[in-house]
Amino acid sequence: MFDFIKFSTTLLILFGAVTLKLYAQKKENTYTDVKPFTGSKEFRKFSIGLNAGVLAPSVFTGGSNDFTNPQSGLGYGANLRYQVTHYFAFQADALRGNLKGNQDKNIAGGGPPVFRPVQSFKTDLQWAGSVSGQFTFGNINWLRVKNTVVPYVSAGAGYASYKSTIIKTGTAAAVPYDENAIQEFYVPIALGFKINLTRLLNLDLGYRMHFVDGDNLDGSPYWFNNNSSTVKKDKFSYGFAGIEFSLGKKSRQQLLFDNPAVRTNNILQSQVNNLNVRFDSLSAAQKGLEDTDSDGVADIFDKEANTPEGSPVDAHGVTADTDGDGIPDYKDKQLITPTECQPVDADGVGRCPEPECCKTKSTEDSTCLSDYPSINFSGNSFQLSNDSRVIISTVSTHLKERPDCKIIIKGYPEASKSAQSVCQKRLDAIVKRLIETEGISADRISTNCEVGGGDKNTVDISAN
Repeated sequence: MFDFIKFSTTLLILFGAVTLKLYAQKKENTYTDVKPFTGSKEFRKFSIGLNAGVLAPSVFTGGSNDFTNPQSGLGYGANLRYQVTHYFAFQADALRGNLKGNQDKNIAGGGPPVFRPVQSFKTDLQWAGSVSGQFTFGNINWLRVKNTVVPYVSAGAGYASYKSTIIKTGTAAAVPYDENAIQEFYVPIALGFKINLTRLLNLDLGYRMHFVDGDNLDGSPYWFNNNSSTVKKDKFSYGFAGIEFSLGKKSRQQLLFDNPAVRTNNILQSQVNNLNVRFDSLSAAQKGLEDTDSDGVADIFDKEANTPEGSPVDAHGVTADTDGDGIPDYKDKQLITPTECQPVDADGVGRCPEPECCKTKSTEDSTCLSDYPSINFSGNSFQLSNDSRVIISTVSTHLKERPDCKIIIKGYPEASKSAQSVCQKRLDAIVKRLIETEGISADRISTNCEVGGGDKNTVDISAN
């Protein structure tokens, strides 16, 4: 008879030796660059495995048992698996081992054991072979690069051959239940985990239930209340650990542990990297990023290819004309010319019409004007409006025509420091406009913030 202890020892030694050898090898790339939708020919799909574990004449889902004390026995087996897709495989299993049990325990509920004609049994499971469809989960993983643990469930059909010996109640001798080996159909249902250890080696941890189409496996029918029944069919379980060797070319990935999401990402990233390398190798002219006129806009986007050096441009490389007077900013001496003061001269300076109050005065009059139009502000603002700029331009025109005239600019704030600060900022804005934009000399301008002298939002300009 086969020596299970020797077999188990050999299996463990083989498992350890292969594992150490494979882990000692240089780590290889886990994923290939197989293109999507090209089938499974580039993967390893066959594997062969050995396993050992515990056989018991009961299953964890419960149900009736012919013996109150099902005992554990040793089992061992082998399997051959063909992975059809990421989610489905066919697996053939072969199993041998021993099953045993007795009536030493009380029945459920604590009562004494009822009369049963068989005290104990031992069954030699000579062979059991089955073919199952195996469904796997988690192969396509968007959270991790590598699939290491793949759960599975399976169901199938099998055929077993066994011989049982029994000890009848009240006797001590073991006798055969049947002189001939009994063969019966069974349904295997399993669940477990396939764990990838190396490129060629997997660990298989599983639990399989076998539902036999008969009541002969333990050499006894089911007894209850001193009556037997053949309706309660036998079952047994097998909890095991095993190793699987993946067959095929070592350079290929196992289909079971392949992650298509990662392969797709690798292909796309490779293409992006190649494009980056090719793009970086191009010259600036080839890329269309050359900037011939050095205006900050690449030629490929530049609508004005020969902008003068230092000229401000817009996003299209066209010379900027802020006030739209037809004179580009780099030539415009009056950067913001009010519309009513246009058209402008060659320097971008406009000619604003005289205010109504001054139209009656002769332009040839060389005397200084005593008063100019007032400039109004709103709230606490000190920004100059378009109307204010027109008035300032008119004042500057008169001052240019009368070089000896000087002006004083007056504001009338309230007594608070904040009001006086706003007043001063308004006067400063007017002075800045006269000096920087209109070209009036600073020594011809005076300012004064006089508390309570007039409307706080009005600024008066008069001869000084």
